[in-house]
Amino acid sequence: MIRCAETKDILSIVKIEKAALKETLGEKFLYQEINDNPLALYYVYELNREIIGYIGFRLDLEIAEMMNFVVLKLYQNEGYGQELIMYALNQLIKMHTKSISLEVRQSNLRAQYIYEKLGFKKSHLRKKYYKNEDAIVYIKEV
Repeated sequence: MIRCAETKDILSIVKIEKAALKETLGEKFLYQEINDNPLALYYVYELNREIIGYIGFRLDLEIAEMMNFVVLKLYQNEGYGQELIMYALNQLIKMHTKSISLEVRQSNLRAQYIYEKLGFKKSHLRKKYYKNEDAIVYIKEV
């Protein structure tokens, strides 16, 4: 089941981030996003009462920036991630979002493949965005 993220989900989200990305946006940041930021939109994928993935965006007028998109490794390649991102994209379209941007590690070829498959186009590089690694910025017009 995909649903809006709630305060009770924050610890699970942090756990997922650490497992998949080896780093986290942090409990404080996620708390502020989920509870205090009216321009933030976060969804979780819950399977058998366990959060297995999440996706988050910040909205700015008609533009959305993806903050993070993570699915636990055990559930990757099962279609859950695609279902989650498609759900989120459809919600953004309903909100009249015109474009969506995201950054992805230059070494993360798997994520790049998924984003390109979903119609995202490479825009430019952000040098050393991830400490010692460049990020590729992708944009999707909707």
